[in-house]
Amino acid sequence: MQTDQLTQKLIDFADERRVGNDPFDIGVPGVTLVRQRQRTQVYPVVFHPIFCLVLQGAKQTYVGSRTVRFASGQSLIVGLDLPAESKVIEASSQKPYVALALDLDIALLRDLSGELDLLEHGSEKTVAVSSGKADDAIVDAMRRLFELTEMPEAAAVLEPLIKREVHFWLLKAEHGSILRQLVKRDSRAARISTAIDRIKREFATALRIEDLAQDAAMSVSAFHAGFKNITGTTPLQFQKRLRLMEARRLLQNDKLSVSNTAFQVGYESPTQFSREYSRQFGQTPRADKIGSSDVSTR
Repeated sequence: MQTDQLTQKLIDFADERRVGNDPFDIGVPGVTLVRQRQRTQVYPVVFHPIFCLVLQGAKQTYVGSRTVRFASGQSLIVGLDLPAESKVIEASSQKPYVALALDLDIALLRDLSGELDLLEHGSEKTVAVSSGKADDAIVDAMRRLFELTEMPEAAAVLEPLIKREVHFWLLKAEHGSILRQLVKRDSRAARISTAIDRIKREFATALRIEDLAQDAAMSVSAFHAGFKNITGTTPLQFQKRLRLMEARRLLQNDKLSVSNTAFQVGYESPTQFSREYSRQFGQTPRADKIGSSDVSTR
């Protein structure tokens, strides 16, 4: 099946189910469809390890100081949990942005790595988020994964096999350096991943760089430099963005006051919270709370 045929099948699938702008679970565990019919403003997102195959349109993601663009015929690989911002830059009602995404299984990647000779591609820099050309083999595998929606009786048998195939191709992909590093338990990326796990668990508490570096079994200077090189931001900036994104979620979905929200995510001063929130999202937390019914983060 040609890429344009797969694109049309995804659009028809989305139309039949009245899919909106949010990622839609297609019924195959860990696989989501994204169809957006207009360009968007920048919106915050907390990534988890994921592979995104773009079939039509284009999107841009901002990770710290980096900008990553991924368009039709390309794919995005995210190897770590991290806060970021994104926007759809090419989409219309006639030609929407269409993508198919798969949650990545790091344990499966490690299992596969034992069977492969993983060589780095030139002097590629290891970063948490990268984009590159989507090879025909991986497009075909993702097509077959999507088509399991049409054959539920075969899904139980074929789903794990196809997912294993996709993970195989990602480990071999030119822009899969972050995955090749994560499967090596003593690599810098794997050690920083350990620290990120702690930041996620304890984002509302005061964390010391020295303790995070110790978790990663690295010196403070090596940890700080490695963290910024891979994620595009410092550990404390990373934690701050997680706090603010959780605060935004609480304000828009719960009935907490601004002050209670600030305390909930670890701020001791509501004034400082409001100042940093406004700087991050372009409006005060109170205004964001009032206008939450009109806000879409996808």
